[in-house]
Amino acid sequence: MERNWKKTKLEVFRISWKESSIAYREALKAARSAYFSTLLEENKHNPRYLFETVAKLTKKKASSPEVSKQHSSNDFMNFFTYKIDTIRDKIITMQPSTTVSHQAVHCSLPEEKFDSFVAIGEEEFTKLVKSSKSTTCMLDPIPTKLLKEMHPLLNIINSSLSLGYVPKTFKLAMIKPLVKKTQLDPTELVNYRPISNLPFLSKILEKAVSSQLCSFLERNDICEDFQSGFRPYHSTETALIRVTNDLLLSSDRGCISLLVLLDLSAAFDTIDHNVLLNRLKNYVGISGIALAWFKSYLSDRYQFVAVNEEMSHRSQVQYGVPQGSVLGHTTGILLRSI
Repeated sequence: MERNWKKTKLEVFRISWKESSIAYREALKAARSAYFSTLLEENKHNPRYLFETVAKLTKKKASSPEVSKQHSSNDFMNFFTYKIDTIRDKIITMQPSTTVSHQAVHCSLPEEKFDSFVAIGEEEFTKLVKSSKSTTCMLDPIPTKLLKEMHPLLNIINSSLSLGYVPKTFKLAMIKPLVKKTQLDPTELVNYRPISNLPFLSKILEKAVSSQLCSFLERNDICEDFQSGFRPYHSTETALIRVTNDLLLSSDRGCISLLVLLDLSAAFDTIDHNVLLNRLKNYVGISGIALAWFKSYLSDRYQFVAVNEEMSHRSQVQYGVPQGSVLGHTTGILLRSI
């Protein structure tokens, strides 16, 4: 219609062109509205995804600052490693001279033992795959969308669970430095947080393990009653409601309340693997192949930084669990519960 109007200069073609353009814009608006309505409806039980979607639509989410080009990938890797080593050294020097052995601490183990994992079926595997985002990591051999269609992957997952062994390729993480807050200076290394990107299949394996471990913790009532982080139906909202309610009840009784808040620096990155394995064995009751799997998961891990199209040297992970991993959340439950 536009070509006809430009060629003939007839008003009838100009009007038709204008009306068609308006109809086209209205159709786009309706399609966009229907798309986001369906998206919000399908994810109504996923608050995090809902908040992210609404923030994008309302343009209230500030874009993250770009990673500084003044520092190389090795600079980031060396800084992250040095930071953890420094904190670990401080922890050791601050410990009292007479420490109590973890073995000597009395604890009541659950009657049920967790000595092996249960092989997952195709239905559960499909559910885990579909619930995972189709993001592709640099370490993935093929795009995630294609990887999801490969059914033999189930055999790899079940073999790892039955043998108590985690493949080395699953234990290599690519770190993407992320500025902690948008207002911070991106040229200062101290303002970055290391976020680990792991192979897609390793996330599926971690989800399978996390599901069975969390079920075991719930059945045996090992989880802390007032823990809000990393648990279903618990969040910062429920924690704030509980604290606010306690403060109001205390005020009604004429009491004075004191609130103490502690922020541990790099808490997940400084976890001692031996302490964690000891607690899994002597506090939670994990043994046998299941304990061997966790030993394999924590040992011989490596990571490198990828930034500005440059990769750093590989550094061995001697402490902590990867930020961004599925089992990192489960570790948070364990450390708060025992």
